[in-house]
Amino acid sequence: MILHILTKAPKSTASIQMQQAVGEQDAVLLIEEGVSAALDPTWAAWQQFQSRIYLLSEDLAARGLCHIAIDNVLPTLEMEGFVVLTEQYDKTVTWY
Repeated sequence: MILHILTKAPKSTASIQMQQAVGEQDAVLLIEEGVSAALDPTWAAWQQFQSRIYLLSEDLAARGLCHIAIDNVLPTLEMEGFVVLTEQYDKTVTWY
């Protein structure tokens, strides 16, 4: 079980590679520019990893995207939740 942490925008090369690498028991955490995925409800990963994808709330707030995540009922985590999530997975992979 791997936690994939995406730091880049949804249409980036890193995002495409990450989507190809995510396994059935893996989860995805979107941080930094990755939270811009909240702006794109057609992003393939929303359908592909629907129940296993999270947005870091601090990065959403920094980009003024909290209301979009709330309006679209997207799962968010605060920094404490980020730490808990990393403890639940055997390893983490960060995509830059």
